[in-house]
This record gives sequence, C-alpha cells and structure tokens, in this order.
Amino acid sequence: MSGRNEQLGLFGKRDFPGPSPCQVARIEKLALTAVRSYGLKVTSVRWKDNRRVMASVGKGGVLHLNKIYLRARETDFIALARVMSGKARTDDTSKFREFIENHLPREVYSSNGNGNGRLVILPPKGLFHDLLKALDRITTLLDKPLDPLPILGWTAARVGRSGITWGTHRPTSDGPLILVNAVLDAHDVPNFVLEHIIWHELCHQISPPRTNRNGRRVVHSKRFKELEARYPRLAEAEKWERDHVIRFIKRHM
Repeated sequence: MSGRNEQLGLFGKRDFPGPSPCQVARIEKLALTAVRSYGLKVTSVRWKDNRRVMASVGKGGVLHLNKIYLRARETDFIALARVMSGKARTDDTSKFREFIENHLPREVYSSNGNGNGRLVILPPKGLFHDLLKALDRITTLLDKPLDPLPILGWTAARVGRSGITWGTHRPTSDGPLILVNAVLDAHDVPNFVLEHIIWHELCHQISPPRTNRNGRRVVHSKRFKELEARYPRLAEAEKWERDHVIRFIKRHM
C-alpha cells in the first residue's frame, strides 16, 4: 500500500514501535477477510489516528481502521466485523469494547516539580511483552503487598545519542506511574530485562529520593540498593542493558 510509512506514524521509529511491513500486510489480510465474511464490500485498508471512530468503510470500499488494530488478532477482527455489520452478539460487543480499552493510547498527567506534565502512553500489553505479567512475576520479592500498586504503561520510544532511559517512576493524580521505554517492546528483549526495569522503578516507589544532611539529593540510597539487589538476575540484566544500549540507539535514531 502506498504511503504506509506515513500512515504508521503512531508506531514509527521515533514513537511507539510497530509491526514490520510483512506483519502489517498479514494484519490487513486478516481484517479484510473478517469484514468481507460478514457482507461488507471492502477493497483495501487505510490506517487512521481518529480516536472517536475505530473503523469505517469509505469511498471505493476502503476500510479505515484505527492504528490500535495493528495489534489485533483474528478474533478481534471477527468481533469488529460483527459489530460493523450489525450482527454482533453480546460477547462480540464486549470483546470490541475490551480491545479498545486495552489498546487505545491514554493521557496521564504527572507532577514533575515544574507543573503538570502531559504524557501519552500505551497500555501495558505490548506487541511482544506484557508489563502487568512482568510485575506479577516480581511482586514475590516484596516483604508485603504494595499499596497502591503502580499504574504501568509504555511510553514512546526515546533514545539519546549516548544513552537510553529504560524506565521512569513518577507520581500522577491517579497514583504512582511506572513507564517503560517502548524500545524494549521487541522480540529480542528477554523477559528478565523488563522485570528488572520494573523492579528498579518499583524500588523508587518504596525508597524515594531524599535529601541528605549536606543538602545533596540522593536518588539511589543504601536502602534502595539493598532492595534492588533482591532481584535474582540483577547483574545479568544490568550487563544486558550495557551491552545492548548502542544497538538500540542505532535502531531508533
């Protein structure tokens, strides 16, 4: 399809990672097959950013789809096709709404010390990794259940010329928020790396930065380091991050 790179801006190199062209072609085929099977005459797919309309059929039979459907599976397209054709059952409508809720980018507002900051994040279930599942695997390292549990989400892929901020922890009006850099939502990133990033940011929530007697701000205190050391693959994860930072900078520059 002509103009595909422009249409995938939300998932481009400098934003949220997206499927490869081959994957996009496969996804479009799934969408067209599902919609045609319920009597809708469609010829091609065009990806849109419209947050109000998830799908529609335009002139010439062009199927307009919100870019969140780049993360859809066959069952998601079947539910969508039934909704569009007026043949939806109760469970189809529920699946349709659940998919949108789980995949539509959301806005959060954090207090960064200089006023409120607006952030656009993707929900925790990414293309290759689920942040909630990673969090579940590491909460056993806590002495007691954490209250409140942090909100988790992917922030846009961002790299610097000499380094990458893998994750951040910050307060919001909805509670503590852990953001993971979307460069890590990739097939070649091990699960233990995501677990370490989340655990590191969780340690910031348990042991927040403080100011010592000399007026110096201490981010990684002795207590923080003791907590972080509980992660059993700490050394392995930190080595992976050091060894791969340049490769990921090149991938996303």
